[in-house]
Amino acid sequence: MDAACPEKQLSTTASIALSLWFSLSGLAAVAGNAMVLWLFYKSESLRIISNRFLASLSTADLFVGLVIEPIWIASYCLIQPPADSDMFFYTDMFWVHTTTATTFSLCCVSVDRFIAIRFPFRYQEIITKKRCYTVIILVWLFSLALPFSMMLVNNEGNIASAVLWLSLAFVTFITSLFVVTFCYMFMFKAARRQCRRMFPSQNRNGTMKNFKAMKMVSYILGVYIISWMPSLVLLVVHSYYTATNHLCNDIKVDKVVWPWIETNAFTSSEINPLIFYVRNSEFRQAFRRTVHWLPFVHGQNSANVNLSQKPKRSQMARKVGNPVSFASKETKL
Repeated sequence: MDAACPEKQLSTTASIALSLWFSLSGLAAVAGNAMVLWLFYKSESLRIISNRFLASLSTADLFVGLVIEPIWIASYCLIQPPADSDMFFYTDMFWVHTTTATTFSLCCVSVDRFIAIRFPFRYQEIITKKRCYTVIILVWLFSLALPFSMMLVNNEGNIASAVLWLSLAFVTFITSLFVVTFCYMFMFKAARRQCRRMFPSQNRNGTMKNFKAMKMVSYILGVYIISWMPSLVLLVVHSYYTATNHLCNDIKVDKVVWPWIETNAFTSSEINPLIFYVRNSEFRQAFRRTVHWLPFVHGQNSANVNLSQKPKRSQMARKVGNPVSFASKETKL
């Protein structure tokens, strides 16, 4: 470090504020994503192939709240070691791992929805359970291996380090956004064409179901872009300062500005479970069945049952003897 460049530290007030923010954010991420994974495990109706990619995303978000945010509290708020400390180096490795797992899980979810809408009649043939698990395992193996590329470059400020960070940004952010954007361009076009055509009721119901799932994923993607885009911009600024040897500015960005930007980025980890609950009716039903012992949830379930009993009975009375209705029920199951 340049002797003329004083060591930058967060103020006591900023450290306390960041520690509280990371703590609350981590608790919310752990609680929400642990509940999501528990519901996937307990509810058989949620264990469909497309939801397994969402479970992978929830696992990455759980890792953020359980591991990453406590590490950031220790390194950036409490200990605050020198800028060239190994503690920051390993913190960055964990950050790269989590970011890669999150972005590539989002890619898997988007590609899955693309195939469901672009090839609706071949979806089960293309996305099999074996292929689903293979892709998820490859995503996590790649996200675990990518951070070790940082060991190939010296941690001091130089052009090689800047190229490394720009390459990581390209792999984790730019490539993923390109894939997701490509998928959504064709998904919206295909969904609009399918909605304009006259399908039998069962195919139309399947199309609308895929469209609703696509909208839920688009909300998750939007939250991710809004929360992580400032980190991408700051990463480019960090690479510029590193390449041009503006070490004082680089240290200030890394130790003073970067923690505040990451509070925004980590927010997506606790928002995603809320999106699952609000936008997915099957998830809401599984949640209410699982925590039915809570007073307000029990009251909601009772009200829903009372309101829905009469329509269901009347529908059953009208559909008695109608084999088409029973066939559609069986197809949905």
